[in-house]
Amino acid sequence: MTEPRIPDWLLTDDAIEPPKGGGAFLRKTASALSGVIRSVRRVPENSGRFAFSPPTRLALAVVTILLVSASSVFMFVEIVGVALLALLATFDARRLARTLALPLEAYLAALVILAPALIWGQTRAFVVVSTKTLITTLTLSLLIQSMNWNRFTCAFKSFGAPDAVVFIFDLTLKYVVVFGETCLETLDSALIRLIGRDKTPGRTFGGIVGTLFLRSQSAAQDQFDAMTCRCFSGVYRRYRAPFRRADFVGILIIVALVALFVYFEIAKRCLN
Repeated sequence: MTEPRIPDWLLTDDAIEPPKGGGAFLRKTASALSGVIRSVRRVPENSGRFAFSPPTRLALAVVTILLVSASSVFMFVEIVGVALLALLATFDARRLARTLALPLEAYLAALVILAPALIWGQTRAFVVVSTKTLITTLTLSLLIQSMNWNRFTCAFKSFGAPDAVVFIFDLTLKYVVVFGETCLETLDSALIRLIGRDKTPGRTFGGIVGTLFLRSQSAAQDQFDAMTCRCFSGVYRRYRAPFRRADFVGILIIVALVALFVYFEIAKRCLN
């Protein structure tokens, strides 16, 4: 009696080669959403180098951006730029890369937009505007990297921002993360069920958006019920940050920037 022989086709490996580009739309969308969620989930607050309280940090950043934007003396812009570079020199490589990502993108975009100015001979405008763009976005990036998003809400309220603005800002940050995670879960499930190439990415994306819309309606009703149960009247208590010793240094920096700005502007007018 002969032993049963296993067919050759059972002994060969299955060479499954999915077509190129299968699920690329879903993967790119998931990658973009992951980046947004990571940016909202801010790194822990560093109280070593950035020892200022949140209101002082916000005031310092706003004053720096306004003065650099309004300055007509390029030397003032250069001084602020040198100070920011000295601060960046204290960062480690990972934090430095995270901080410079947004400013470099804005700087390159400004160079492309202002490139026609070189053709018309407006070299000064090309240099000044692009440099101001780099410095202002770098200041904003430093502020973002130094504070958690909930600290922004506290800082806005400490300066007397309307309750409606604080409420919208607070809920927006919260539900960007909540709905972003819902989208990522839906995208992951769609990718798992996907076989080969997705010939109808628009329909897939439409299903995800529809699911998110239904989830948002449910979340809005739950949020309203929770606020009603807690007797929330829409009024945020004013945040009083503890005044630190380092805040004196922040105030002195703000005063020095304003004084330097006024000095350069007056000197320019006197020379003219």
